[in-house]
Amino acid sequence: MKRLIMILAAVLVMSSLVACGNGSGDNAAVVTTNSGNITKGEFYNELKNTSGQQVLQNLVYEKILESKYNVSSKAVNAKYDQVRKTFSSQAQFDQALAQNNMTDSQFRRQIKDSLMLAKAQMAGIKVTNQALMDYYNKNKVQLTELKASHILVKTKSTADDILKQLKAGANFATLAKKYSIDTGSKAKGGELGWFKQSAMVPEFSNAAMKLKVGQISNPVYSSNDGGYHIIKLEGKRDDYNSLKSSVKDAYIASKEKSQTEVMQTLIKNADIKVQDKQFKDLFNTSASTTTTQP
Repeated sequence: MKRLIMILAAVLVMSSLVACGNGSGDNAAVVTTNSGNITKGEFYNELKNTSGQQVLQNLVYEKILESKYNVSSKAVNAKYDQVRKTFSSQAQFDQALAQNNMTDSQFRRQIKDSLMLAKAQMAGIKVTNQALMDYYNKNKVQLTELKASHILVKTKSTADDILKQLKAGANFATLAKKYSIDTGSKAKGGELGWFKQSAMVPEFSNAAMKLKVGQISNPVYSSNDGGYHIIKLEGKRDDYNSLKSSVKDAYIASKEKSQTEVMQTLIKNADIKVQDKQFKDLFNTSASTTTTQP
């Protein structure tokens, strides 16, 4: 990560040197001291020889991506805010940037590059209902969701006693509030809401899947939870539309091209001519390319 940040910083520096124009020439001073000056030419050559290959690659990649994949300031800001909100305060976020030697503008530029590259990876992928359904059927993506309540207790004897009370007509939610040791669902009468089968430990989910809606299970032991579950199935659904997003994510991931593959294709079609002999083979697509990652 730190190397990436150093490269990005060098990209910005070299970009600014170009932006300064050639009017002042390579002998223009970037830094002056009473021991001698550092000229623009000296600075440029040092950057070129130390990080030049990676910097030139990234500048060209960025130029190619910008010409084909527009990313709005709104999209960059949205991603920026999303990352920012993972920190407890602005001060903590600023500190994280500072620790990585990154400015706010450098971070935003990195976000833009990653969003453009993501668009390039998605190019040509058609997401249709039929394509998603075919993917679902082929890969057996789990779409079934369950809605259940449970009562978790330490011993089998306690579980058996609770089950006896339920069969006698006791209210499930009332007993869950009284007996359950699951602090996450106890106050809600044991309600777990909707979940995929894979979200629970196998003993629990397998037992729940066998129940009919409204049915209550026998005590189910789970070593992971350290006790016995009594499960009441509240609902079951296999609604393709409501779970479409999970299939869509998996489908896109299966079709998405790698960053290297994307950049190799773009470079091959960009008619790049490198004027500096030092980097004449830099964009030879028969060799492996390096991409900037967020």
